[in-house]
Amino acid sequence: MPKNINITSIQASKADAQSEKYLFDGFCELLTRVLFALEEEEWAQEAGWDIAFRTSVADADAAWKLVALQADAVSDVAPLTSSDLLLRRMAGLIGRAVSAATVGAICDIHAKAMECRLQASQALPAAVHDLAFEAEACLEQMFEHAHACEARGIDDSILPLAA
Repeated sequence: MPKNINITSIQASKADAQSEKYLFDGFCELLTRVLFALEEEEWAQEAGWDIAFRTSVADADAAWKLVALQADAVSDVAPLTSSDLLLRRMAGLIGRAVSAATVGAICDIHAKAMECRLQASQALPAAVHDLAFEAEACLEQMFEHAHACEARGIDDSILPLAA
């Protein structure tokens, strides 16, 4: 009786595990970049956006561009599990937020992130829920930053963040 050994399925499961790990790690890197970009923005504002601090403004702009690139990279990974799907959706929302042209759009994106997080299965790993919560918090900080800049009338060109 011949034995049928399917090696492809073993390789496929390894590839799936690597894809899932890449998505998780990529999302962690995305959140790190968002937090760094928010910090750069805060530092640039504290500097008063003075011409002497032009480097800080350029650093903040570059940080937001890196956020947009990382969000696109994470969003391009095909989800294999419901955990992957939640992280991919949150990455897509962050990508949309950094390219949003209005404060209202960022507010809507934050609301959608909250909805995605709340609708996610409670059976997902705690680490995935924590990352989704952090992503929502980052979107809220992005909204608050853009809203504060708009209210102070600092510069109407602050949006999109990743211009």
